[in-house]
Amino acid sequence: MEGQDILKSEISSNPLVIKQTARYQAMESLVSIYHHQHYIHQEVNKALTQRQLPEKERDLYTRLVYGSSQYHFTLMTVLKVLISKPNRCKAWVIELLILSAYQFYYLDAIPAHALVNEAVKIAKKRGNSFLARFVNGVLREMMRRFEDISSFIDSQEVEREEKLALEASLPVQWVNYFEKRFGWEKMVELAQSLKSPAQVTVRFSRKTLENKELCLRLAQQQGLVLQQSPINPHSYRVEKGNPLQTALFKEGKLTIQDEAAALAVDLLHPKEGQRVLDACSAPGGKTVQLAEYVGKNGQVVANELVANKLNRIQENLERMQVSDRVQVVNHDARDLPTVYEEESFDAILVDAPCSGLGLFRRKPDTKERKKIEDLKELQVLQLEILQKVSPLLKQGGKLLYSTCTISGEENEEVVQQFLESHQDFALVPLTSWAKPLEEALQTNGTLQILPHYFMSDGFFIALFEKTDGRKK
Repeated sequence: MEGQDILKSEISSNPLVIKQTARYQAMESLVSIYHHQHYIHQEVNKALTQRQLPEKERDLYTRLVYGSSQYHFTLMTVLKVLISKPNRCKAWVIELLILSAYQFYYLDAIPAHALVNEAVKIAKKRGNSFLARFVNGVLREMMRRFEDISSFIDSQEVEREEKLALEASLPVQWVNYFEKRFGWEKMVELAQSLKSPAQVTVRFSRKTLENKELCLRLAQQQGLVLQQSPINPHSYRVEKGNPLQTALFKEGKLTIQDEAAALAVDLLHPKEGQRVLDACSAPGGKTVQLAEYVGKNGQVVANELVANKLNRIQENLERMQVSDRVQVVNHDARDLPTVYEEESFDAILVDAPCSGLGLFRRKPDTKERKKIEDLKELQVLQLEILQKVSPLLKQGGKLLYSTCTISGEENEEVVQQFLESHQDFALVPLTSWAKPLEEALQTNGTLQILPHYFMSDGFFIALFEKTDGRKK
């Protein structure tokens, strides 16, 4: 089971401090996430920076929020069996029960009786004695009827798709969708892999990485244990330590960036001195990479639609010491032809807004939030962005389209429709990376990285070249 030391925190009997405990704050965060549509990463960051959460409670809080979210679908199904009308329960009661069920079924460092007692204390503080008795009764009935999660799943008379949905805690709509897209066997591997925690990956700046041995030695001295990424030679998985606390991070020599996302810029590979457009740049990780590639004699135009994300982009650029070659602008990407002349960029990156299905492991709350009907709407937006920015690319230039999703509507279909309507563009097969990414390389030369291939985020990459319009 998951690390036991982190779970030894106990809820104080003093009602004045119960609200400052990891479990109480985790309950409140789950309410914000599942009943007020807050995103999990934003909610956790807010709790860790703005609430009075003691240092010793922070790791446990984070584990409980992400763990409860990872298994939220399955645990909610358990509650629907135990409670006749769960939709009539207060939101915090439901999330307290979910939180307690997660600890009972997926963690083993706290005895069942202590878990119930702590939940009752929270219920009494947050509500009243009646609700505390209700929580006590539901949890004890749950433990009596289903001693482990397997016994609950086995008790449900459902088809194989519904059973897998419960095992992987993946809503049935996505089980059915992925089965249709990838087939049963591949879908099972994909779904089961989503239960594993997301990898934290880092990338050294290109200048710093010139001395690889020194980089790794400094990282080790600063408390990081790094493992080479299996898909990107420039990225490292963090096995131990907090990159944010290192001098390497604070001095702009190291940054946190997903290994698959970093791969996109490496494949575009702009040259020194070029002018590059990052059409959808937030949060700025790829913008930093582009700026490192073009050097001080080049320029990156970093465009972002959402105004309140501009500061974060600028902060990343300044920390990584590349702000001198980046212009941050605030436009709808579809309006960029009214701002810039045709053929004014040597390379363009379109890391498009997408459904984020490849991030279910990293953002488990989105498994229940995303809808299949969203995919076609996003496809329209993605095609519009490609169609609008493509005239801005010089002939012979490269345009890279990427998403952090694994849907056909947003990936292969977008590529096909764009090529059909743009005879002056051709796909560039990404075969140079075929050896480490052979499983992800598709017949048309695009890359579709699925979450279970390398236990990374799911990601899609297609590289286009602007030609003279004649078939080669």
